[in-house]
Amino acid sequence: MQNIIVASDLSDRSDPAVQRGVELAIALGAKLTVNHVVDSAMPKDVAEDVQIQAKRILQGTLTKCIQTRDLTTDVQVGIGDVTEEINHAAHQAQADLLIVGMHRRRVFLDQIKETTMERLIRSSRLPVLLVTQPGDHDYAHMLGAVDLSRACAAAIQKGRQIAPNATLDLFHAHEVSFRKESERDYATWKAVSDLPPDMPEPIFIEAKATDAIHDIMAKGDYDLMAIGANTRSNLSRFLLGGLTATLIRNPPCDLLVAK
Repeated sequence: MQNIIVASDLSDRSDPAVQRGVELAIALGAKLTVNHVVDSAMPKDVAEDVQIQAKRILQGTLTKCIQTRDLTTDVQVGIGDVTEEINHAAHQAQADLLIVGMHRRRVFLDQIKETTMERLIRSSRLPVLLVTQPGDHDYAHMLGAVDLSRACAAAIQKGRQIAPNATLDLFHAHEVSFRKESERDYATWKAVSDLPPDMPEPIFIEAKATDAIHDIMAKGDYDLMAIGANTRSNLSRFLLGGLTATLIRNPPCDLLVAK
């Protein structure tokens, strides 16, 4: 991993994402780009003033996170549509990973329309790390949700890159009385997927995926969860599965979404 980009909205919700980006970039020897987008709906002179102030704020946040350590960084503040500008910046930076913070909750609007965070993760070609917790420490315990898709394999592989020393647990939720079929399908998926050599066998759970995650998270101390953006249905890479969309809105811990 050579290039990491963090999208910040300048709020306290984004600070842990910037910190996580710094820690990962230093650990992996990668370049870190921090990006903020000013809404183009603002009058031009106001947007340009905000642009200057935003860059100053981001540079201050980076300096605080990096302290005396060595890290190559780039601070970018654009004006335009958030999703389009961030995806463009990620492409220009040749980024391998996009890191974001939690979205601002809007109780009513979140029920009737797609959030900016969902739109960004859906449209991104990159794996996206959604940071919910302080990012000043290494990940210790990762949970992988196995849905037997290519996206799931990519999520586990990327998770191993950003959390090489974390313990890894896997689970596969299946319908009642379909244990043998699930084990057979898992064996086939494992044989054809590019997976870490030390990947443990999953726990097979007779439950809906949402219920299985709730139970597992209640029993374990996980700080990172890896999941595919969609399932085995071969839908477009620009679609999110229902489970993934639910987790983006209410992540139980830091969430890594890959395609």
